[in-house]
Amino acid sequence: MSDQLTHVKSVFHKRFAHLSSAITNRLWLNAHTNYDCDVLLTFPARVDDNVIVWFLEKFLQLEPDVRISIKYHFTTGVYGFYLTFTYERILKGADALQLEKPIKQEFGGGYQIFLFDELEFYQGVEDEDKFFSTQERQSIVLHLLYSMRMNETQLLNGIKFKVDQSLSKHLCFYEFQLITLGMRYLVQRGLEKNVIRQIIPLHNKAQLNHLRETWVWPKNVFKPQPIEDIRQYFGVKIALYFCWLSFYTKALCLPAAYGVYIWYHTGQSQELDDKLFVINSFLNIIWATGFLIFWRRRQAELAYKWNTLDMEQLEETRATYKGELRRSPVTDKYEPYYPVWKRVAFRCLVTIPLLMINLVLVSISIVLIIRFQSWIDRQLKAGRLPSLMSLTELFPKILLALVTTIFDDVYKRVCRWLTDKENYREQRVHDNQMIAKMFACASINSYLGVFYIAFFTHKYIRLSDQLITIFVIKQFWDHVKEAIIPYIVSNTRLSVLIQMSKKEHDRYTEREELNNHLKRILDQWNTSKQTKVIAFNPCDSLPSFETLSLSQAEIECLQPKWQDLYEDSLELVVQFGYIIFLSTLFPLAAFFSLLNNILEIRTDAFKLCMIYQRPFSQRVKDIGHWQKIMEYMIVAAIIINCIFCSIRGVFRRMVPGLPFAAEIFLLVCIEHLLVLFCKTIRSNIESVPYWVRVEKAKMEYRRREALKKLECDALHNQSHGNDE
Repeated sequence: MSDQLTHVKSVFHKRFAHLSSAITNRLWLNAHTNYDCDVLLTFPARVDDNVIVWFLEKFLQLEPDVRISIKYHFTTGVYGFYLTFTYERILKGADALQLEKPIKQEFGGGYQIFLFDELEFYQGVEDEDKFFSTQERQSIVLHLLYSMRMNETQLLNGIKFKVDQSLSKHLCFYEFQLITLGMRYLVQRGLEKNVIRQIIPLHNKAQLNHLRETWVWPKNVFKPQPIEDIRQYFGVKIALYFCWLSFYTKALCLPAAYGVYIWYHTGQSQELDDKLFVINSFLNIIWATGFLIFWRRRQAELAYKWNTLDMEQLEETRATYKGELRRSPVTDKYEPYYPVWKRVAFRCLVTIPLLMINLVLVSISIVLIIRFQSWIDRQLKAGRLPSLMSLTELFPKILLALVTTIFDDVYKRVCRWLTDKENYREQRVHDNQMIAKMFACASINSYLGVFYIAFFTHKYIRLSDQLITIFVIKQFWDHVKEAIIPYIVSNTRLSVLIQMSKKEHDRYTEREELNNHLKRILDQWNTSKQTKVIAFNPCDSLPSFETLSLSQAEIECLQPKWQDLYEDSLELVVQFGYIIFLSTLFPLAAFFSLLNNILEIRTDAFKLCMIYQRPFSQRVKDIGHWQKIMEYMIVAAIIINCIFCSIRGVFRRMVPGLPFAAEIFLLVCIEHLLVLFCKTIRSNIESVPYWVRVEKAKMEYRRREALKKLECDALHNQSHGNDE
């Protein structure tokens, strides 16, 4: 019996050790990185062997400068193509992407769009390891993969490959055919149809560990964020988001301070409460206006520092943009064309009705639950219902939280689907449409309940309870739902897959013929082209399961994919609305928001560095449509606070005997004056700081002087050569 207990204890300890290892992320830290690549492309476990061989041949044929390493992933039973390109090809890709790189001081300094034909002008271009950051290399490699095009008509599994059509179309070769411009669409559809498993940029272990130490862990809560390191690793868009979050959090200190002061002095007398109400409303409007003005200037400074302030608005075609192939009058190449009338028809017949149905359902549900809460309160007061330790009173509140959470997930999915179906060509337009839809739905879901209580029931004690629930319980639950639960689920799943990966040994042995075929292709290519293409390692040719080690890339393939910043940005904007709309009724709103955002910075950092796959970087010059939405929200806040003044009778008590019509006229005049005041301030303060404009002018002057010197030197050398 003792031996059996010892055996059970040993097994349990072994299982728990694997789970603990996964949850603490030690598996990733101890994983091997025995490859040299920028992007990983994987195929499904059940894909036909001919498909893998065909794609390998096409990669080598269409891009002779490609570098491929092939590895079999034992945890999932899939093959991975570890891809990169020669340095020369990456330089040409940087030219195509119009990346901005530093110019040598003798040529004027500063940054300029990279041109391959003018390599001698760029500082550090000789250093292959440092000239491009890892995220820049990954973006270039992805662009080069997307730009591969067929050079002859071929057939594969009954699918015809036409000349000049991008390789991306033909990844979807089983039961569907698609017309598209680039490989991006192919990858997206390939993921949906399980033709390609995924394509991801791989983490740099040293840089990521540095970010974890200086950014993620709780000991860094009150330390400044390493923004430059974030930009270098994740790109401009994510770095700009964290700058916005940090700037907003610091700005909250002011309304949090006077909010606590107002809350402390509220309730002493009705006259004092009315004065504090008006002062709080006015201060909130001034604070919000100043915040947006200063953020706009700070945003311009960051864009100048990161060389995106003057970036051109010419954008590449989106990954999922589709349409009928037509020859472009500019490039004379096939490009997808989608008629505008189809998009307008879809918006009128599908988008608007679906959004209206969603908004109506949310509104009806919230109002019914609030009315149900009122009925419960009346029944409890009359003694017709048992209290059950206050559970009866809490039931409608719990129901409201569940319903709003469910609708929150539903409308986000609906908005994504609708925006994708509207099929916008430019990413910027797609983002703006997505933001508009998500904010419209979030406004109803977030604000309707509290506005209904404030405007119609006038039960301010219940409103305070509702706002406390939103700012304390809901915000805390959001952190748990966004970070802790996904982290535990993801790493537990990883631990289970690793334990089950022994079954893949037999499947790998069955594919010995495929392994040898792939190796022969790479060897023949190396011999014929005399290029350095990484092939199978000797241990991969004849694997022994006991000696195989888990690789970092395999772990990353099992992590969830980073979606985007829509939802994180939406949370901040909704919170901003709560503060400027309702902090007059709940003065502690800014204080609780400040505490939440201090934690939000580290929660979002934790998600990026510990849970999700590394996202491909994006270059932007601002936060997009969110800026305009917050400006409109200030106008709405002025109107709402004026309505609150009327509903609560603030002006009637401050000016006794004031007729109702005169009160309405006075409030309308105040509202118009405040709106005019805010717009005047915003329009009279430059969005780009003076020092940025001066630095741009200096740089332009230095470049012109350097160009004149180069021209003079060229003419002098030419005349000297003629004299000889």
